Amino acid sequence: MGKTVVIQSTQTQVNAPQRIEIAQLYRQDNHPEQIQDIRQLFKNYLIKLNSEDPMKYKALDLSLIYPEKDSVKDLLEQVDDLKKCLDSFRPLNPAQLENLEHAFDIQYTHESTKIEGNSLTLSETALVIEKGITVKGKPLKDHIEVLNHQKALEYIKSIAVPEYELTQDDLLKIHNLILQGIDHHNAGKYRSQRVIISGSRHIPPNPLKVYDLMQLYFEEYTQERNDLHPVLLAARMHERLVRIHPFIDGNGRTARLIMNLILIQNGYPIANILGETEKKDAYCDALEKSHMEGKSEDFQKIILNEVKQAFFNYLDMVADPDVEEGKGTYFFKKIKPFLIT
Repeated sequence: MGKTVVIQSTQTQVNAPQRIEIAQLYRQDNHPEQIQDIRQLFKNYLIKLNSEDPMKYKALDLSLIYPEKDSVKDLLEQVDDLKKCLDSFRPLNPAQLENLEHAFDIQYTHESTKIEGNSLTLSETALVIEKGITVKGKPLKDHIEVLNHQKALEYIKSIAVPEYELTQDDLLKIHNLILQGIDHHNAGKYRSQRVIISGSRHIPPNPLKVYDLMQLYFEEYTQERNDLHPVLLAARMHERLVRIHPFIDGNGRTARLIMNLILIQNGYPIANILGETEKKDAYCDALEKSHMEGKSEDFQKIILNEVKQAFFNYLDMVADPDVEEGKGTYFFKKIKPFLIT
């Protein structure tokens, strides 16, 4: 049975006894006994809501605490505060973490390949990755694509440690994994011919310029990696790679993997761009605007919102009032004004 909670805005009217109870929690909210009181208050809400409909999972509605924002600055503040919330539960239970990441990784592989036209559904993607099953009526290429993407994802996780500096060899390795068994001739190699991006006004640079542009790409990464906010750095390296379009195929998948490598090594969850039409169109339009007009704010906001949603997903699963003592303190303090009986 899933954990549920109703989180109401701070504008909600409460009666006098409730105000007294919450005010008491505010006075010494760092004291262990006070934190325990907040946890119990949280638990009571979960019990109450589960009793109303015990068969239906209701996600922790963090969007009421972290509402929609329309500026990069506000979104950065939100994702950093959400990071503090999740970090307050660390270290996460290893078995729980493995299960969560496995599910999220399969969804990411599904969505990232779907953006590029892969026809496998989420459940079919899971079957191919977990069971090695061939889905009847679906192209062999689609099966290989999801298996390749999963291998590339495992690779970026293996190198996504703090302070690790991305190299050109890493990029080519990721691309090689993406195109294994699909295009052996071009896998892990910069393009040597001109390309056109279908549906885009952006014309990628001449192939003769690709090598030098990629050297500049890594120089700028080295210069900016310690100065830019990690989420903005991740978005920028993604956008730049797609703009250069250094490969014949696989540029989008590779760019999203590079972005997520940077996010993971800085303690942020994977930003999963959904492959559904509306989300995909907004993502492509934002990239187009950045490439053609030099305006990257829309693209940054898309990535920030996906990171924000990823934090929501993790916290929905790990925010447990019965977690061991000392964990979740920042999170519990954050939600207490919204726990109205």
